[in-house]
Amino acid sequence: MSSVDHPSISGEYSRNLSINDYYHPTVRPVEPNSRWFKGNSRFKSPTLQMHKEIVDFCDFLSPTSEEREVRTTAGEAVLDLFKYTWPKCKPKVFGTFRTGLYLPTSDIDVVIMESGIHNPATGLQALSRALLQRGIAKKIQVIAKARVPIVKFFEKKSGVSFDISFDAQNGPKAAEFIKDALAECPPLRPLCLILKVFLQQRELNEVYSGGIGSFALLTMIMAVLKSLYECRASPEHNLGILLVNFFDFYGRKLKTTDVGVSCKGAGSFFKKSSKGFTNKGRPFLIAIEDPQIMPLGRTPLIISSFCNGIYNLDKSKDHLEPRPNRSILGTIIRPDPVLLERKGGSNGEITFNSLLPGAGEPLKTHFGDQREIMCNWQSDYEEESFARGNGSVQSCGKRRKAFSKEKSTSKKKTEEIGESKSHEEGGSKKEKSGGMEMKNATWSRHSSGNHVVGMSEYI
Repeated sequence: MSSVDHPSISGEYSRNLSINDYYHPTVRPVEPNSRWFKGNSRFKSPTLQMHKEIVDFCDFLSPTSEEREVRTTAGEAVLDLFKYTWPKCKPKVFGTFRTGLYLPTSDIDVVIMESGIHNPATGLQALSRALLQRGIAKKIQVIAKARVPIVKFFEKKSGVSFDISFDAQNGPKAAEFIKDALAECPPLRPLCLILKVFLQQRELNEVYSGGIGSFALLTMIMAVLKSLYECRASPEHNLGILLVNFFDFYGRKLKTTDVGVSCKGAGSFFKKSSKGFTNKGRPFLIAIEDPQIMPLGRTPLIISSFCNGIYNLDKSKDHLEPRPNRSILGTIIRPDPVLLERKGGSNGEITFNSLLPGAGEPLKTHFGDQREIMCNWQSDYEEESFARGNGSVQSCGKRRKAFSKEKSTSKKKTEEIGESKSHEEGGSKKEKSGGMEMKNATWSRHSSGNHVVGMSEYI
């Protein structure tokens, strides 16, 4: 530990996600050392299989004690430099390292407070020179024209990357808000980690290049979960279903021309017109209010990726019976070099290929109607071991029989509702055919004081 007086790089870490957090008490959890695809054939439901894969994959991504130590040591070396250069400054660690939502390749975010620097551009250049002189950094990059100007670099010994900014108050405040939100809503952490990997593999995770940052992503998840929970007697706990709903909502249903996502409170939506936000050249951009309204420049690629996400997840369901060892999550998470080299899990022996076999392999299309996508992911159809509103667990056979009787009626009602709705956008015909239209009609009858507009106006 350095003798220089500065705040510790170590923050509080969220506890590792356990399968016991989600399974109903009557279901015996899988032994920690057993492989998911050997001896768990009792899970015949695709959504329950994907739920288990998400939980296991998050455990696989959880930092080991060695990784935490490496990051802590690298962080302390960098903070020493800040205190040496600006003795009265107060560096604060925030972002994913502070909240425990970081991936193996994630940056460590630090804001330098009370440095005496009045011009951020001047401070960035001074920091860049100090890093070169001390020789502790490589690949130094000054990004002065971003909304929040930063210096990006890699600490030489560890290879850990850093993002450094000056006097930005919102970062540390957001970290505390995120920690509280993670404690209150258990699905947030696994969904956020999966989507962070998903976006990172498609180079859609950098804010300065028009992608979705961690805080904005978490807010988007919270907003859609909040809307889902408002129309249910009991909250949905299946992570597979929640992930599919996220892709479906932001990829196919949200009216991005009219509605934005606010980072205020616990995540909400707002009418762009009510905030005076207009972008005549690109009105379709996803708008994030944080606290200024900022459009995501790579919205077309983001929406396309979310659409492909739900499309590929649905295609995988046809391959479960002929290939019971085929991963569902592996259809959207690619076997990149970092994941392939990693050994994670509680015992440090789990590999990517053993966790998600068949990941990255192409799948054939098996449906011709878009409405089949969301109908196939309805929670009422799935064999789940989760307590419902009355605390009971309904058997798979009864649920499938009930679903088979109701499917045609539900589809007919969906079409009737779709025909009665007035759509302004040309692309709304595809939205009408979605299997979630019945839920959307239900959402429109609920309101929340934190929402500026009703759910029916989002889609």
